[in-house]
Amino acid sequence: MSEQQSPQRILIADDEPLYLRTTGQLLRKAGYECECVPDGETALARLRNQSFDLILSDLNMPGNLKLELLQQGRSQWPHIPLIVITGVPSLPTAIESVRLGIADYLLKPVKYEDLLASVRRVLAQPHHRLDEPRITHANIDELSTKFPTIIGHSEPIREVLEIVDRVSRTDTNVLITGESGTGKEVVAQAIHEHGPRREHTFQVIDCTAIPESLFESVLFGHAKGSFTGAVKDQEGLLSRSHRGTAFFDELGELPLASQAKLLRAVQEQAFTPVGKSDLKRVDTRYICATNRDLQAEVNAGRFRQDLFYRLGVIHLELPPLRERGDDVVLLANSFLEQFQPAHGHITGFTDEVTDRFQRYEWPGNIRELRNVIERAAALSRSDTIKLTDLPKPIREVTEANSDSVGVLAEISREEALDHADHSYLTALLHKHDGNVSQAARQAGLSRQGMHKLLTRHGLDADDFRR
Repeated sequence: MSEQQSPQRILIADDEPLYLRTTGQLLRKAGYECECVPDGETALARLRNQSFDLILSDLNMPGNLKLELLQQGRSQWPHIPLIVITGVPSLPTAIESVRLGIADYLLKPVKYEDLLASVRRVLAQPHHRLDEPRITHANIDELSTKFPTIIGHSEPIREVLEIVDRVSRTDTNVLITGESGTGKEVVAQAIHEHGPRREHTFQVIDCTAIPESLFESVLFGHAKGSFTGAVKDQEGLLSRSHRGTAFFDELGELPLASQAKLLRAVQEQAFTPVGKSDLKRVDTRYICATNRDLQAEVNAGRFRQDLFYRLGVIHLELPPLRERGDDVVLLANSFLEQFQPAHGHITGFTDEVTDRFQRYEWPGNIRELRNVIERAAALSRSDTIKLTDLPKPIREVTEANSDSVGVLAEISREEALDHADHSYLTALLHKHDGNVSQAARQAGLSRQGMHKLLTRHGLDADDFRR
């Protein structure tokens, strides 16, 4: 601890007597002055009469079952940072804790060295007032500037920015979900770059690219000669994320056997490389992403509940592009700027194009929009992108998005049938998660015939894969 006139004071609130006594003793040995109380009401009474530098609180205890201690603590003593520790994590309480501005969220059993590291890190940071109001029109520009890669001003994206801002200040594990192409990796990187580990590695681990038979070797590393082809010692991806962030993309694709191995590494913050006997310790934050409903996967027995709770302490759901209103135009302009060096003659979009962008459903979300802008910029022969530069489904989206008989009567039978085909193909791909063979089978088509139809309607099966 740094030199100071008196020890920093910690208020510890927990209804488990043994844990309370042990934690107090260990932190006192580290040089802190600790006050231990068994419930939230007593903690609030101590806060009214004494001064503290940190609050260390259990979630599930008398006097805090409805987050009373957290809520009043943030409201009345916003200058005191708060660390939450719980043995029974739940997504609603985790999200509410982050909204209230907690400094860290830890799961029991917590190793003493991990707890001490969290306490030291939080106390070393300048005290911020964590009782800011919810996102408003006045401060959305400030957050947009802080997180420039998360583009948008719509209400759904404001809520995302608020949670990202809160959770980036902590060291808590985060699960990001949402449809394919909604920008999960972009959000994960934004959390890392504004968090306590930003000076260290953001290691991307694509779960779909690791064969089950090589999972341990790729993730944990291996020793020379440990298996055929292991011609030298190899560092694992998890080792590269030491003191940084491990981003597991498409987490829901991990087989159960691999999930068990990952859980052990997450719980112990250690693993054994293939062919070696010594444990290798890592200090890693986990941010994971998936387009699957992991709770449904847990209920179906395809995903481990304990791993779900360990990695999904904070659950952040990203909205699909079709629910973000004018954000699609902001994103389109941002992508156009990216392609300016290669297509400098393009200066913008016609009003008809921006109108279609706002009406189209965007099944492939932001990824699809980016591909459309890149394609249009390459094809356009004028200084603005026009309707003729867009794929046919987007050009005709006005009719496609209207149920009005009057509007349908204004278009040709061929156009109406074409729209019906596009809607049907989109529904099939959604149902079968982008599996072309299954979609073709249901439609009574050959795989080759299905591919021709998808090409004609500008649909990419990869945008629907889960």
